[in-house]
Amino acid sequence: MNVCDDRRPDATMDPWCLVELGDGDEVLFGFAVEHARTGGLSWVRSTAVVWLDETAGRARTASGRRYALGRRTTMADLPTEEARIAFALLVGPHLADPDAGPPVDGDPAAAAAWVAACKVARHLGLDAPPLSDPAAVARFITSNIESYALLRSGRRPS
Repeated sequence: MNVCDDRRPDATMDPWCLVELGDGDEVLFGFAVEHARTGGLSWVRSTAVVWLDETAGRARTASGRRYALGRRTTMADLPTEEARIAFALLVGPHLADPDAGPPVDGDPAAAAAWVAACKVARHLGLDAPPLSDPAAVARFITSNIESYALLRSGRRPS
């Protein structure tokens, strides 16, 4: 992974960790402050890392995405409940030992909806509903998905 890539990053991840999957690929998992495809402000998992220069804080993945990397963390030190749940959903099933990652307590679909609600809330400048109230999460998403979609498409929510 020592091939220089001096093109401008199209995503920024802070914090981030390098994770080996069960198939031997290494991927990045972290908080995408900026991300050309996802809009950023969310926890993401990259495709396989093809180049990493930790000292320079840069990486490139198999998809061609070029990352600027902030603080490195570990799976054990993920900073929030949202980060741990996102890791469990996005990375956990692909680990050699899926039980090695943080668990998702309760319904994985409800947990995934809550993680999505957290992202929507950040983009709209709102407080996310509590994880412990799946009905509130569903109402939040229903009430805010149109404004979020308008924002993501570059139009202003009313």
